[in-house]
Amino acid sequence: MQMFKIYFIIIALFFSLQNSFAQTEPIRKNVLYLELAGSGLLYSFNYDRLLVVDRTLRFSTTLSTWFIPAIESMSDFNYMVGTSLGFNTLLGTKKHFAELGINLAYMSMQDIDDNNFYTFYLPIRMGYRYQKNEGGLFYRVSFMPIIPIIQDQDVQILYPVTPHFALGIGYSF
Repeated sequence: MQMFKIYFIIIALFFSLQNSFAQTEPIRKNVLYLELAGSGLLYSFNYDRLLVVDRTLRFSTTLSTWFIPAIESMSDFNYMVGTSLGFNTLLGTKKHFAELGINLAYMSMQDIDDNNFYTFYLPIRMGYRYQKNEGGLFYRVSFMPIIPIIQDQDVQILYPVTPHFALGIGYSF
């Protein structure tokens, strides 16, 4: 019986020490990144925040903004400016994730005659996301069909759904 008590104490001590050494680094939940194409159509500056962190399932929200000055291929407009708010679901472990998300985007445009127009659209994200728990390099590659939902009466929509791709790179902290 005495030997059983000694074994029990040794095993209990072993597990308590193991738990004290197994402390993990906190997960870095903030990301700043530049995205080519994506919600901003040409580019956007983005902030992403992990809201819920689970072992294999995570949720995040993204805030994006962009400004597109007049360029020769879009000579009908003086500028385009916009913002979007998105919600994402991440499925994976450690640093590799499948990502599904939806954004609500608003864009305001001014034509060369100083008339203002607006549009709301839904970019739907399906892709891959690399984000380490300890922070550092972040990138994502996505297929993003864009669905127009509300637009100014003078904005002409050419396609009901526009296929779109996006590439984002930044830093998580």
